[in-house]
Amino acid sequence: MAAVAISCLIRVLYVGARELWYDEVLSLLLSTTQRTGYTNPPDIPIALANYSALLQLPSFTGATDFIAGIKPLLQGLVGREPHPPLFFLSQYLWLPLTGNQEISLRSLNLLLSLGAILGAYGMGKALFNHRSGLLLAALLGLNPFFWFHSLNVRMYCPTVLWVTLGGWAALQLCNQRPSRPMRLVWYLLLTISVVAGVLTYYLSALWFFALGCVVLIKDRKHWWHYILCSLGAAGLAAPWIYWGLPQQLRNVDLKRFSTESSLVETITQHIQGVLEVLGIQLLVGDWATSLPLAAVLGMGAFVLLLLVSIIWHLWSLLNKESPALLLTVIVLGCLPLLLMLGSDILSGKSTLAWGFGRSAIFILPGLLLLVTAWVMNLSINWQKPVILAILLIYLGLNVSDMVGRNRQVFQQIAETTTASDSTLIAMNSKAWGHVLRLVYYLPNDAPVDLLATNPATLPEALESVLSGSEPYGRVLWLEANRPVWKAPTESEADAIRDDVNQLLSAQYVPVERRELVGTMDLDRFSLRIYEKEG
Repeated sequence: MAAVAISCLIRVLYVGARELWYDEVLSLLLSTTQRTGYTNPPDIPIALANYSALLQLPSFTGATDFIAGIKPLLQGLVGREPHPPLFFLSQYLWLPLTGNQEISLRSLNLLLSLGAILGAYGMGKALFNHRSGLLLAALLGLNPFFWFHSLNVRMYCPTVLWVTLGGWAALQLCNQRPSRPMRLVWYLLLTISVVAGVLTYYLSALWFFALGCVVLIKDRKHWWHYILCSLGAAGLAAPWIYWGLPQQLRNVDLKRFSTESSLVETITQHIQGVLEVLGIQLLVGDWATSLPLAAVLGMGAFVLLLLVSIIWHLWSLLNKESPALLLTVIVLGCLPLLLMLGSDILSGKSTLAWGFGRSAIFILPGLLLLVTAWVMNLSINWQKPVILAILLIYLGLNVSDMVGRNRQVFQQIAETTTASDSTLIAMNSKAWGHVLRLVYYLPNDAPVDLLATNPATLPEALESVLSGSEPYGRVLWLEANRPVWKAPTESEADAIRDDVNQLLSAQYVPVERRELVGTMDLDRFSLRIYEKEG
């Protein structure tokens, strides 16, 4: 119980302590219904304040305007985004109540993460007992991977919410045999969880498929009840599946996940994906963005061996005494991962470990359920030390992440701006995550223009600007380590850097240089500050 309380406390303490990362600012743009209004910056300076309205909800004169705002939100999703609408709709409803500050943006997912922890408790209690429910809730609450994503303005935390609530409902129906009125309540929760899960994150359907297998194992005689739940969920999701999903499939670039490799390379990629996702989800969490890949793979191999040992241990204990329980735990712990891996193999794609494991976040509750089953079947003398060790490791990783990793890159850039001198920010990236975070963190009233170009064209564009009749008082040259689009080779980057430095040094004096380092390659920049001579 103390571990669950601590997991809630550290979320509250840290909810506003880090700045938005790359994808979170896109969530804000979509949730304000302004996605269709965003265009990449031109190769000429533009006032940064011109973009600020995109990150604010438009003003509403009444309920009619508010409802009408849903249309551009959905249009922004089907244009280029691969995700379903429910998370963004929930943020659209939440923002007018809280505003768009970091704490406000993350507060909804904070609350939903507490609901997911409750759902984990329900899963453990329905399958085993109260103590197992508390353990599963503590494992999920302190798990570094879920802890990180529970405070992100993305759809991954709500995905875990619906996965755990759906798991709770299904296991309650299969294991606890509730009365007829209560069965209706649990069927309703299961139906809502399925439709909400799929409309939050498409791949969560693989988890609900695994739940269907559990139903066949443990509650076949009520199979038609579950069919009705499935049909109800399909009916509720049908409008979006009919209207939105086909447009997304036409417009979204799915080729980035394709693998064009030899058989050996493809097999290696899939094995690496399994090891990465296991090591990240069950052990290192967001620390994976700072660790060498070899370290993550090593930890993934350790976790894989541990899971194999856990399954072997459970098999030896439960194979004869409780085969249905054994199959339930193995199905929920392994099948969603295997289904996603199989989908990758059949489609020729590699998505399992994409985004440092977040693409497969729906498998996490099942994996932790497997760990819970193992721990609860250890001898009494071993249970407490093992539980304490796991929870202390998780808590240590979370606390060290909170206090030991810098996530204030764009706030440091904002600190260098002044309200008096006209400033030009010259950046070698047009990536919306870079541009919009500058917009979010720099003061709207600061006289700042942005020149954002692809790396190769920055020297030419900057030369044209500097030859103008009204020079800027200061120039901030912001060189992205990873420009995202049209990234140059190392030798090309060196040549571009020399050209830009030569252009600026002819008219300005370099006064400061900072290396800005966040937790991801997307948050690594070199900032050079130049001021006008005299």
